[in-house]
Amino acid sequence: MYVIEVIPLVRGVQIESLTYFSSTGYSRGTIVQIPVRGKTVAGVVIEVSPVSSAKTALKAATFSLRKLAPDQRTTTLSHHLLATVESLYKILPAKRGAILFSLLPPDVRSGTISYPPLPSHQAGEDPTPQLLAAPQQERFIGYQAIIRRAFAHRGSVLLVVPTAAAVTVLYETLRHGIEDRVVCFSGEQTKTARQKAYTQFADLSRASLVIATPHFAYLDRSDFTTIIIEDVGSNHYVERTRPYLDHRVALLALAKVAERAIILGDITTRTDDEYHLRNDRYIPYGEPQRRLSVDATLSIIHQHDKPTPEVPFALFSPELKKRIETALEGRHNVFLYAARRGLSPVVACIDCGHIFRCPDSGTPYSLLRTHHPTKGEERWFISATSGKRVRASDVCPDCGSWRLRERGIGIQFIEDEIKKLFPNTPLIIMDATTAGTHKKALAQKKLIESHKGAILLGTNMAMAYLPNHLYLSAIVSLDAVRAIPTWRADESLFRLLLTLREKSSHEVIVQTRSDSDDLLLYAARGATDRFHDDELHLREMLAYPPYTTFYLLTWQGAQEHIEETEKLIKNALGSLAVAPQFYTNPQSPATKPIRHCLIRAEKTTDTTHLVEMLRHLPPQVAITVNPDRIV
Repeated sequence: MYVIEVIPLVRGVQIESLTYFSSTGYSRGTIVQIPVRGKTVAGVVIEVSPVSSAKTALKAATFSLRKLAPDQRTTTLSHHLLATVESLYKILPAKRGAILFSLLPPDVRSGTISYPPLPSHQAGEDPTPQLLAAPQQERFIGYQAIIRRAFAHRGSVLLVVPTAAAVTVLYETLRHGIEDRVVCFSGEQTKTARQKAYTQFADLSRASLVIATPHFAYLDRSDFTTIIIEDVGSNHYVERTRPYLDHRVALLALAKVAERAIILGDITTRTDDEYHLRNDRYIPYGEPQRRLSVDATLSIIHQHDKPTPEVPFALFSPELKKRIETALEGRHNVFLYAARRGLSPVVACIDCGHIFRCPDSGTPYSLLRTHHPTKGEERWFISATSGKRVRASDVCPDCGSWRLRERGIGIQFIEDEIKKLFPNTPLIIMDATTAGTHKKALAQKKLIESHKGAILLGTNMAMAYLPNHLYLSAIVSLDAVRAIPTWRADESLFRLLLTLREKSSHEVIVQTRSDSDDLLLYAARGATDRFHDDELHLREMLAYPPYTTFYLLTWQGAQEHIEETEKLIKNALGSLAVAPQFYTNPQSPATKPIRHCLIRAEKTTDTTHLVEMLRHLPPQVAITVNPDRIV
């Protein structure tokens, strides 16, 4: 008989491990079915010991162990995956089971597919991260060279991309000459296509190129020698549910424990990666980037007009309107970027100042317009944070006033203006409403590609689906883009401007009602080194990452609950040297305030005790590491 310690594979589980009797001595990493609170769930064996060696502990225990069902059909996880979990466990305030749950592919968690069996093998490569910063076409040429070199030494390559759209792009670009050696994984595949991919993946008779989204990036092969993370600056690598895992951090940990080369590719380096490059922790792949060279120019249009009762607000300046008309007359396609979906990101009462907010998340509602086949136009309040959707109010709930005003510029507002200015021009909309799935987004992309002289209007989600023959791109309102509350706003905007310049063949136009600053100048010149100089200097002054590590604690509820939780956190943090900051989210609803606790840990600080303490806080406290938003 054996004593088996098992990690339950359940999302958000607060149990570190469970212990059972078993007549079978399972090996470490084996997935077994275990009884938990009246249900049977999957679990991973992390420790096995004979009963004889644990007799003293068993006799002293105040509970009895349950027995595992014998002769289970089992699958075993790779040693590298378990070592990656242990590495992440040291830096993330999360349970091992929650981390492992996030790393395993959905098909393995559900038991549909067995984890591919393989012998433990160290690739023997240098795992020091290498930065490949270049336009997309140059990066892809670099990837082809890396793949050819790996294949020549009978090594396979794992290419991780942030979205299903990127899987398609990379496959079409890199498959030539190696079609039968390319394996693709994404959540948008059909069941048949996924099964075929698993079969190809298990064939170790020859080296392969595996292109996968993050949820499938931890399938292991003994011949993997290189990991490439494409579009490393994308926020799609960060999980939006517990334990809020950053897959870039996880893949770096995997490369280190498996001794695999790892390349981080993007149009420009992330500021965090640039910091490590300048401190010799990372190395450049090829020549380091100092200036980006692309064909399209960047032009700034300053709008100084002020709306009056006689002269209404003009969204499109005469200069932008003229350049769009010129492009359309030449039968060129135009892309217009909108920062927010809906008609407006905020609705407020003119008389009392009340802002309509979601009661669950406290964030302002966006106003969205829909069209019903029989009821006609309908307006809804939608929260992008909680997903809550209610009918838009006609009057203010505080003062009863009907004078409600939309504030900010949403994509539907821009759509209305385009239809007024260019009524005979084909208009394709791409946002979370019109292209909410990968299939719908691909259909919208094919639609714009079939036109000559059309306008594509999209939010940030459209960036992954932009066609290659755009002539002119424009950010309709730079001020709306910069209004998004994230301390990474400048870095995100800089990457957006460079990407638009890369995707456009002629010109990128930015409309703003604010004065120009150095960021726009750097983006116009492609001066990536100057941008990183300023950004790193600013972050050092403000004690932002990468000079510190943010641990953001968030909880919400009635005032009594808020105070009790805050007291508990203060008592737990009392022995720590770091000084936490407590504050209320300014967008909180009055009845259910959102409270934050921000901990800044210096890079030289040993955070082992802090992480362990945070791990034992109650589940109503959400904990994120280096989140984009701290307010």
